[in-house]
Amino acid sequence: VLVSLIPSLSQITGTVISQPDEVGSMEAQNRLKYIFRLFVRSIATPARPLVLFMDDLQWADSVSLDLIESLITDGENKSLLFVGAYRENEVSQSHHLSIMIHKIERKSIPIIKIEVGDLSKEDTNE
Repeated sequence: VLVSLIPSLSQITGTVISQPDEVGSMEAQNRLKYIFRLFVRSIATPARPLVLFMDDLQWADSVSLDLIESLITDGENKSLLFVGAYRENEVSQSHHLSIMIHKIERKSIPIIKIEVGDLSKEDTNE
């Protein structure tokens, strides 16, 4: 499934012998989330933790945010740190990102929010 989305993974995993069965769109999304969680678990280990940083999350679509939420809420992966950045002024309470953050908080997964203001001219050495 992942090799069909990211062909260069075949350099790591080898040649795909068979294609996955055709399924409906919801089943395909669930399969992708499951396979992606397994993939991230395989590369994020206690000996080699993984930090995943994503910027401009205010522009992410709902399917991508679902995939991110799936990684963040994966109780079997203790070796992943997700850092996300977004422009707060572009995210309303009804925005997909706000909804995702609230869902994660309801699952008692700690979220640390750091608000960064505008840089002054002096801060930019201009």
